[in-house]
Formats: sequence, structure tokens, C-alpha cells
Amino acid sequence: MHYFKRNIGDYHKKAGRLSMLEHGAYTLLLDACYDRERFPTMDEAIDWCWARSAEEIAAVTFVLSKFFELVDGRYVQARIQDEISAYHAMALKNKEIAEKREAAKRTNRASTSTKRAPVVNESAPNQEPLTTNQEPKDQNHSLSAGDENSQPEPEPEKESEPVDPKAPVEMTLDWMPDANLLKTYCVHYGVSVDLFTKEALAPFTAHHETTGLLQVQSKWVSLLVKWVKDDRNRASNVRPFVKRAPQSRHTGFAERDYTDGLIQREDGTYAL
Repeated sequence: MHYFKRNIGDYHKKAGRLSMLEHGAYTLLLDACYDRERFPTMDEAIDWCWARSAEEIAAVTFVLSKFFELVDGRYVQARIQDEISAYHAMALKNKEIAEKREAAKRTNRASTSTKRAPVVNESAPNQEPLTTNQEPKDQNHSLSAGDENSQPEPEPEKESEPVDPKAPVEMTLDWMPDANLLKTYCVHYGVSVDLFTKEALAPFTAHHETTGLLQVQSKWVSLLVKWVKDDRNRASNVRPFVKRAPQSRHTGFAERDYTDGLIQREDGTYAL
């Protein structure tokens, strides 16, 4: 593992009295044990720390005796062992989650491709082809002279299969919400169903198609309704900007009498 948590307070509480050289030896030993995910012998510890002088070797030896326990020729620390074991357990769990997610995607793609597969109506074997000059064998579908303008009866529409709201599905650009789920969430959010046009769906599907997320049908419909409602609220909060004419600070000069309190002379001038 290439990452581990370092609690500064806990470290200085236990190793605060080490010298600078001993701090360096302890730090190098911690990094080496986490990186290699195993514990060293005495010779390996000296080699991992690149200790060469007598002082450096003494610092490594002191740290091993102070903070590690000798088990079967190797210097082991319980805290490092617990964190490495927890790291491997978390990695295994993440791998299982990823494998389940990929399996669900493959299953969803297979079911989608099966539903979209075109139905080919093959003719019965050894059937004689009908030509334009040949009378149809089925007299019920033949046209008489007076029924040339008659139109064939339309085939009844097939009922769409119900959508499982808990079925996981990956977002695509041509995704469409289930009508029943859409009505349910529109009532819950207080939104009209008429707002969900193709223009309203396009930004939602384009945004979520690139993420590659796998959600159940009901979650996608809920996100869609909330998306459209938020867009409507933002549009209703737009207010036009009213531009006001700037007011001059020099107002009232025309109404002010500047001769008030002055004495008018015979020549028309004023004096105090």
C-alpha cells in the first residue's frame, strides 16, 4: 500500500523524545513497512533505511527495540499490521462491488438487446409464392370489384410490457420514462406531466448518459422530475432589469433665491 494515515499528535506522544536522527530512522521504517506490506529483519531494516555510519545504525537499532516487537526473527508492529489487514479487506470489498456492478451492466445490456430484437415472421416451408397474376388463396382477404377502395382493418396495438421500477438500467440518449412512474412522481413533486417534452428530456439524458451511472428506473424518473422542476423554478425567478435615469446631485438650484437677505442698490446690484 502506498498511503497510510499519520496522526501527528499520536506520533509525538509516543515518539516525541527521539532525536532528529532517530526520527528519520523511524519515519523511513514506517514508510518501508507500509510500502512493502511486510516487516524486516535487523539487516533488512538497516538496508531499508540506507544506514551506513555507526550513528545511523544505532538509531535504527534503537527504534526497532523501542517501537517494534521481535517475532520469529522479524520486527513487527501491531498497529501497522492492523492497518495493512484493513486495507486488504477494503480492497477485496471494492473488487466485489465492481464485479457485481459490471455483471449488472452486462445483464441489463443483454435484456435490452433481447427486447429490441426485431421479430421476423418466416413463411411456412414449401409454401408456393403468390404473384400478382395469382389469386389469393385466402378468400377472406380478396377484394371484389365493388370493394376496390376498402381499407384493411388496422391491427390492434400491443400492450407495452410493464416496467419494473427496481430494475437497474444505464442512461442512454433515447431513454424514455415510464408513463405510470412519471405520473406518480409528478403528483409527488407537484409538476404537470405536460412539461415533459422531448426538448425537456434532451438535456437530462445528454447530461447523465456521459456519467455511465447505473440506476433503477424509479430513481431515473425521480431525478428527471426534479430536474424539470428546478429548470422551471429558475425560469420563473428571472426578473427584468429596470434601468433608472441617474439623478443629479445638483438639484434645486433653479428654485433657490440667491438674493434673499441682500440689499438691492439703485444700479440693480446687491450688497450685504
